[in-house]
Amino acid sequence: MKPFKSLLYLIATLGVLAFASCGQRHPKYVIGVSQCSEDVWRDKLNNELRIAAFSANDIDLRISSADDDVALQTQQIDKFAEMGVDLLIVAPGQMKVSGAIERAYDKGIPVIVFDRRTHSNKYTAFIGADNEEMGRNMARYLSSQVKGNGRVLEICGLYTSSPSIARRRGFDMEAAQHNNLQIVEHIECDWTEQQAYRKMDSLLSAPHAAFNYVFAHNDRMAVGAKNAARKHGLDLNAIHFIGIDAMAHKGGGMPMVRDGELMASYIYPTRGDKVMKLAMDILEKRPYKRENLLSSALVTVENVNVLLNQEEELERQTDNLLSLRRRVETTTNAFDTQRSYLFMLLFLVTMLLAACALAIKAYMAKKRYNAQLKESMVKQRKLTDDMERMTQTQLHFFTNISHELRTPLTLIAGPADQLGENPTIVGEPRRLVEMIRRNVGILTQMVSEILEFRKIQSEKAQLTLNHFDLANELRLWSDDFKAVAERRGIRLSVEAPTDACWVIADREKVAHIFFNLMTNALKYTPPKGNVTTRLCHDNDSYTISVADTGKGLSDNDRQHIFERFYQAADAVGGTGIGLAIVKAYVDLHHGQVGVESQQGKGSTFSFTIPDSQPGYDASQDKQAQVKADTLLADDYSVSDVAAEHNRALVTGTEDYDNDRPLLLIIDDNVSMRAYLRSILAPHYNVMEAQNGEEGLAVARKNVPQLVVCDVMMPVMDGLEFCRLLKGDLSTSHIPVVLLTARTLEKQRAEGYATGADSYITKPFAAETLLARVANLLKSRVQLRRMFTGTTTEQEEQEALSAKDQTFVEQLRKTIKSHIPDANYSVEDLGEEMGLSRVQLYRKVKALTGYTVVDLLRKARLARAKRLLETTDKNISEVAYEVGFSTPSYFAKRFKEEYGVKPGEVQ
Repeated sequence: MKPFKSLLYLIATLGVLAFASCGQRHPKYVIGVSQCSEDVWRDKLNNELRIAAFSANDIDLRISSADDDVALQTQQIDKFAEMGVDLLIVAPGQMKVSGAIERAYDKGIPVIVFDRRTHSNKYTAFIGADNEEMGRNMARYLSSQVKGNGRVLEICGLYTSSPSIARRRGFDMEAAQHNNLQIVEHIECDWTEQQAYRKMDSLLSAPHAAFNYVFAHNDRMAVGAKNAARKHGLDLNAIHFIGIDAMAHKGGGMPMVRDGELMASYIYPTRGDKVMKLAMDILEKRPYKRENLLSSALVTVENVNVLLNQEEELERQTDNLLSLRRRVETTTNAFDTQRSYLFMLLFLVTMLLAACALAIKAYMAKKRYNAQLKESMVKQRKLTDDMERMTQTQLHFFTNISHELRTPLTLIAGPADQLGENPTIVGEPRRLVEMIRRNVGILTQMVSEILEFRKIQSEKAQLTLNHFDLANELRLWSDDFKAVAERRGIRLSVEAPTDACWVIADREKVAHIFFNLMTNALKYTPPKGNVTTRLCHDNDSYTISVADTGKGLSDNDRQHIFERFYQAADAVGGTGIGLAIVKAYVDLHHGQVGVESQQGKGSTFSFTIPDSQPGYDASQDKQAQVKADTLLADDYSVSDVAAEHNRALVTGTEDYDNDRPLLLIIDDNVSMRAYLRSILAPHYNVMEAQNGEEGLAVARKNVPQLVVCDVMMPVMDGLEFCRLLKGDLSTSHIPVVLLTARTLEKQRAEGYATGADSYITKPFAAETLLARVANLLKSRVQLRRMFTGTTTEQEEQEALSAKDQTFVEQLRKTIKSHIPDANYSVEDLGEEMGLSRVQLYRKVKALTGYTVVDLLRKARLARAKRLLETTDKNISEVAYEVGFSTPSYFAKRFKEEYGVKPGEVQ
């Protein structure tokens, strides 16, 4: 195993090396160049920068141009800063880009400002020509050439550009010192030939001052101005034009001076080599000057030929260097490619060797795996056979038990029916007999469903075909549910053709489908709701739908509702097999079943079956009447009228007889609530709720002295109810008895963890429930001493829950702070405690055994006793100080509380 791991490590290492070698060379420095525009002068500068970068080696030079767009140049500078270039060279088009330069500088990126300046002082170094000195030199030159009086028209560059500002300042200041020079006009342009032409044309088209010299801030504007003068027919021999830049290319300043188009020009140096040297000095931490001015020279007809020859030779050398650079790059790329191929070849050879080794290893492993798989398959086959045998055994046992249940159910149902028919049994005994009959019916129905489900699982279910009027049967079946619907205030309706709708189908199974859908519809439809049954015939098939106005289904429930054992999260009763049987019966009829639902608006269950089935034999058709069993529909519902009625029977007064405390029963099963009420009502006042959410609202409003609650309920289960009840300040003291069929110790622990006080498993004896309730009410901890300040009072308070301790402490402080206030009422105290009058009354009574009024009086009397014992105040002063309106009433209550008169305490 170790040699194999070593081989894998070797392959991984070689792979990394191979792919690393395929990558491009990584430069040592990345330098960003932001040019303000594109022209011949800047193309020359860019080429010089590239040659210098090539000479410096390990430089990645990235050049961008803004084409005289200030916003674009600002974006380009910010982008270079975000990239994290090692150095930034900026030729600012206007001073508005100062902000972007400052942001890059503040990020720690060295910034070289080239050619033009900005308003900001945040830059590493400046390099460029001395534009002010250029202006001065041009003024001196003109002064030396003027014979007589020189009248100068000055064409300036962009007014926000630092070269234009400096050149104008230098020229104007120097011209002012020469008597033979007079500046007659300034024209503002944008450095282009076209605008200079337009501005000059506009000037000459109107009255203007005479001039015989034109000084343009660059050669292009000088050419544009001369073309405009030519257009207006001026004597060009009498007007001399001079500019700045003196580029050597065709159409540049030097050729125009040589050809007599310009009188003179001034070289505006590029010197990309010096710019790159300054950049490398900064990057390599070598000494450098912050201000670097480039030298330049005047170009006249006397020296232009020499300068042109020099520029031609320099251009030739530059072309050679660029050609050499391209050749070196080509060679380098070829070398990198060959090196990549070599490493890739080495990697492939290694991979091939590894593949061979792995193939051998895989072959051996596969051989072992096949042997293990064969053995595993044998074991799996045996396990499958055992599981199948065990499953069948369990199913047979399950079926036999279900069959066996029918015998005791019959033995219970028979005597119960006989007792129910006995007219001498009346009152409570008759109600109990009817409860027995009702629940025997429910249990019988559930057993029948389970046995039918077993038939479906074992594929033994078959159709017993009948020929019957489906519309008539639907009306009869729907009538079976009218009594249940009327009790709940639900409107039933059937929309079916008046003519006979003959169908060949299994009447009993179609009825079972309808009964199941109708039972569910009634369960989940609230009072004043509607349940509508519709029948229609189309394409040789009947479609029956049952639509309700209940709570509807979620999308997830809708997708799984017909699956076996599936129950929605808020299902009301049931086993999860009813709709699975519905689907199985529809499938037996070669039909389809589906549901459409919208939460909050209701559901529509529908099924479609053919109007005829093959194999019908009229001689075997038994026309027995099928009657619906509405027990399950009547035992559960989302809105229980009985519970609301029973709650209304209990008054909302503050107190009850101490012998008949108020109890709350919470269960979603109507019969179970009725049974619990029959046990508890003779001894206690009883209220009802059908789920945890409703029960919590009732408990918060009425504050019962004990709650008996089922665990498994829709909407909110008993565990969640218990947790919320114990967490609420107004109800945290209420004992809770949980009733459940869950018997595991872990499930009990879960119930106690939520704060339950007792846990009773079903089935249970009535005596057990009564004893448990009585013991809980009897053993409830009460604070019999408050406002005494004794250790006994402290011990009693510590026996309470943390929530109740907090409540008692807050109650004590609130009462003490209002003892002197004779008008302080129970309502005022409840408002400060955040409880209603009823909530406060019952919680205080439950915790202390006293009414709120008694507690207020005891607090005042306890304060009065201490004052009488520790101060010299007379009885009247003490009475008024502790909130009594008259000393006589105070004295009466004091004697009742302590058995002595106030005067005997002093």
